[in-house]
Amino acid sequence: MKKNHFALIMAGGQGTRFWPWSTAAMPKQFLSVVGKQPLITQTYRRLHKFIAAENIYVIADKKYFPAVRACLPKFAHRNFIAEPAARNTAPALIQANIFLSRINPQANLLVVPADHHIADEKVFARQLKSALQYADNRCVVTAGIKPSEPHTGYGYIHFAKAGSISEFKQQFFQIRQFKEKPDRKTAIKYLKNGSFYWNSGMFVYKLSFFKEFLAQYAPYYGNQYKKLDKSYKNPELFAKIYRKIKPESIDYALMEKLRETVMFKSEFSWNDVGSWSSVYEMNEKDNRGNVCRGTALAVDARNSLIFSCEKKPVAVIGLENVAVIDTENGILVAPFNKLQQVKQVTDFLRAKNK
Repeated sequence: MKKNHFALIMAGGQGTRFWPWSTAAMPKQFLSVVGKQPLITQTYRRLHKFIAAENIYVIADKKYFPAVRACLPKFAHRNFIAEPAARNTAPALIQANIFLSRINPQANLLVVPADHHIADEKVFARQLKSALQYADNRCVVTAGIKPSEPHTGYGYIHFAKAGSISEFKQQFFQIRQFKEKPDRKTAIKYLKNGSFYWNSGMFVYKLSFFKEFLAQYAPYYGNQYKKLDKSYKNPELFAKIYRKIKPESIDYALMEKLRETVMFKSEFSWNDVGSWSSVYEMNEKDNRGNVCRGTALAVDARNSLIFSCEKKPVAVIGLENVAVIDTENGILVAPFNKLQQVKQVTDFLRAKNK
């Protein structure tokens, strides 16, 4: 394990698409959505195979620290970076860069979401170790996921097939452009082209280069970086400046403009666990294609998800391609092709203060 190899787990997401199990108080990264361990526990243990524990950090709202400790009992408080406010990933990574630069200004950082599921963990470790080494080349490295379908819920990476760079027993491809989530017609074109992969949401870079890239390609955030850096020893002023920053994802703020980006093709299986459909896809099914978790019962039902966190039984009879979710926070019933609309429910409940 190299001393200058660091990892940052981004754990501030609200998990709105997993209502009613996931809530703002306890979002999906702290729940056992897939497997027996919470997603953040799986993420941490996956990273710890090739990065030292003292170099693994978590960034999230301070209200989530108890949940982090519940999932990671030995996690040190000094490795928790508390966001002053929810401002999306660009400001969060600026804060993390300022924090970590004071520990090791020459660190190479791997940024990962807390709530993704990855199999083939040995392959993951091998490929990301190579990416951490390659980050010395003044660039941002990301993992591209070969698309299995014309998915419209993921961003895409358009990469150059020719001129790949082979280093550390792995090929790196120049990225031509980051593409936003496409419509189905465009996604089908991407699939046929062959030079478009899904954006995994993982990034690797050297801390000092990240600061330079912001100044060059995202002047607004480069200026915010300077203000926050100067006020770092004054927590109240730092928080005041941070709360006023325009919220933006790192993809929009920097990655879509950056020229020094490269991609490697992931050889590990990946799922962003983006909705209840993912729970169905990744869990074992009975002989009629049903996934039943908790006190759930399927009678003459097919290809459905029946999920219960409560003691009372939940039975589904004669239905097909539906999700029935029962938790202490509410009950959700929806066909699989409508599950992406769960966010509309959480928006409605938030508006009603429920």
